Amino acid sequence: MQKITIVLIPENARQSKQFKVSQWVVHGFIGATVLASLTFGYLIYDYMQLRTLRKTYQTIAAENQGLRGEANLLLSNLEEVKRSLKRVQDYSEKLGELTQIKVKKFSVHTGIGPLSPNEYNHAKKELAEKEDQQHIPAGIDVDRLMFRTVFENMKQVGNNANQNALRLQKLLSTLSQQKSILASVPSISPVEGWITSGFGARESPFTGEHNLHMGLDIAAPVGTPFYAPADGVVIFSGKKDGFGNFIMVAHGFGVISRYGHSAENLVEAGQRVARGEQLGTVGMTGRTTGPHLHYEVMLNGTNVDPSRFILSIQ
Repeated sequence: MQKITIVLIPENARQSKQFKVSQWVVHGFIGATVLASLTFGYLIYDYMQLRTLRKTYQTIAAENQGLRGEANLLLSNLEEVKRSLKRVQDYSEKLGELTQIKVKKFSVHTGIGPLSPNEYNHAKKELAEKEDQQHIPAGIDVDRLMFRTVFENMKQVGNNANQNALRLQKLLSTLSQQKSILASVPSISPVEGWITSGFGARESPFTGEHNLHMGLDIAAPVGTPFYAPADGVVIFSGKKDGFGNFIMVAHGFGVISRYGHSAENLVEAGQRVARGEQLGTVGMTGRTTGPHLHYEVMLNGTNVDPSRFILSIQ
């Protein structure tokens, strides 16, 4: 086997040194050097990759920490929103109860009830159907969401907001009904004077016999103005046997007011009138023993005592 001679010449030396090594040793040394170089290079490359991954991990960890902080802040804000919605719910429920009590009290007193609640019930049914639907897009696994708690809280907040909106809608509807009813109720006296004959059985001033007086007789000087006790539409203005100059006003909800013996009618049939608007003046037309206004209230075609409508709703 051939050998390779290696000559070493030291600096300033008079003699050189020679070494003879087998060729396979040289080849082995070269191969080991190349292998060591490759191994070292790979280790350096792997180290650099690890450093890059470490930096990426640190960045992701920092972002994740920030996201968790933001999620906690969002949850805190959602809790505050939930508390605010709860306060709105409490207030709307209390106000709704008070309003319902007033409407029921008013209905018992006057016989005029609120409108049908069908619209509210329909809206409540629609809301219940919507609440059954997911607030998260289809195809997303809720259990694997990082901020599942946030989504669940958002859904709850959304449902609470919808419930409160429905309660407020009902409250506004009730208040609107009450406003409409109150505007239609003859709740003030049509004229300043004194009642000389009330509603019910009495002795006729003309025949002396007992009969049913269908309204109130309110005495006042001739020419005293009398006014509409509620909003409405004039449905009659003219002469009527026994009552002289006569006026009828329809107020809605089955309520009609009637006025007799006026000296002058100042409104015409078909005319809209507002509460407090003058209808005419007190007189002595028709069958009467003195100047007064005959005042009647009819509810669903039946005469009722007008004095029970002259009230202040508390």
